[in-house]
Amino acid sequence: MDPVFDQNLVARILFSLVALAISVGPMFADFNKTHVTNPLWPPHARFHVVWQVLSQAGVSATILFLLWSNSADYLTHIWIAACLNFVWGASFYGTLASMFLYDGALKDVNGIKPFRFNIFGTVTLVDTNLFMGTILMTLNAVGVFLISG
Repeated sequence: MDPVFDQNLVARILFSLVALAISVGPMFADFNKTHVTNPLWPPHARFHVVWQVLSQAGVSATILFLLWSNSADYLTHIWIAACLNFVWGASFYGTLASMFLYDGALKDVNGIKPFRFNIFGTVTLVDTNLFMGTILMTLNAVGVFLISG
């Protein structure tokens, strides 16, 4: 059977979607006046955000290579790709949990607006980073469940 169309195809597609989102999403969200060219940010902070975004793009490219290259050990490649996606999630939630140590915040005043949900007349605002990070890690977990079972 062709490994491209095997029983792990749906899991590999989910892992690929996560890898693409955690690579391309920050490029759109951060390579603009709210982050990289924000005159209120210190130059060294701008350097770090560019480094972080480009680094994740490289990791995501590696994930895609592992998922779609023809390899005799391709199941190991799939597991490594899933783990690399989870490294992104763990670093996101670890950073979120430790914001009090460095006076961090999920958003800037001039950043992306939160998602607005109206649930039975009650409006709830949910931070975009938190919402998307949770969706992506849920998709990754579903992919892991699919290759586990």
